[in-house]
Amino acid sequence: MINVNDDMQKPVEITEAAWRRRLTPDELARVRQHLAKHPEAGPKWESELALTRILNRMPSAPVSSNFTALVLEAARKTPARRGWWHQLDDWFPEGWRPRLGLGTAMVCLSLLTIREYQTLQRQRMARELVGSMASNQPVEWLKNFDAIKSFDRVEVADKELLEVLQ
Repeated sequence: MINVNDDMQKPVEITEAAWRRRLTPDELARVRQHLAKHPEAGPKWESELALTRILNRMPSAPVSSNFTALVLEAARKTPARRGWWHQLDDWFPEGWRPRLGLGTAMVCLSLLTIREYQTLQRQRMARELVGSMASNQPVEWLKNFDAIKSFDRVEVADKELLEVLQ
């Protein structure tokens, strides 16, 4: 097979393309350019082209009437291959799958327990912090609490201005 890819930007196998279809004028120009640079590849390219033409002229081989039955019979006789996961059975002792499942469940449960413990610890620390702040603060800071609470009831629109504009 002649690889004409040396001078091409896209990696295309011209010889394989010629096996399947007629070459485009651009592809033929690339082949001629390659053959001009490498004259020793010329006879091999010509023999490949001649062989391809001969094979394309030959009629397709007829398929026997019982082809499907023969293929199915051969498939039934062929032993089924074991998947890669079945090879693990050879490496590990019997009953390893339930142990693996139980171990995985224990690890997941442990991680969940640790996460919940951390959450409860943070909640406890927050309660202690709020409790210590509330007990240390004097009552005077609550004097203006009503004024601060009324900030969310401020009217944004000026009613007098809206009446004048209407």
